Amino acid sequence: MQHVLLRKDCRSLQIALSGASVLRPLRLYVDAIVQPQHLKFHVAAFQFLNDINGCGRLAAACFPPEPRGARLCIVLQALDGSLAGASHQEIAIALFGRRRVEEDWSHPGSHLRDQVRRAIQRGRYLMGGGYRQFLM
Repeated sequence: MQHVLLRKDCRSLQIALSGASVLRPLRLYVDAIVQPQHLKFHVAAFQFLNDINGCGRLAAACFPPEPRGARLCIVLQALDGSLAGASHQEIAIALFGRRRVEEDWSHPGSHLRDQVRRAIQRGRYLMGGGYRQFLM
């Protein structure tokens, strides 16, 4: 089994080949019928290969943003602020802007305060080993 790894910036595509040498021209054969849970990965691989063939690179459109990405960014920034000793209000200002904090920080429902508290708590959970859930 040979593996070809195509990488550009933070994007990568790994192709596993058997029965052929990657050092010579080759033709790829794939299964046309796959288990339903694997179908989206096969379709994505075809899209990647077509993009590489067409424009010679891994297109950004083939790598949609991680749905949790924006939330994780807030969580990590809140954790960084907390570890640096910033107050919850200072963290909120860094995350959401001074104007929003001035408007919402003293709101009776404490939604903004709770959001900052939960982000820090989630960051500490991830830092303590919870990040492993992303690897499974």
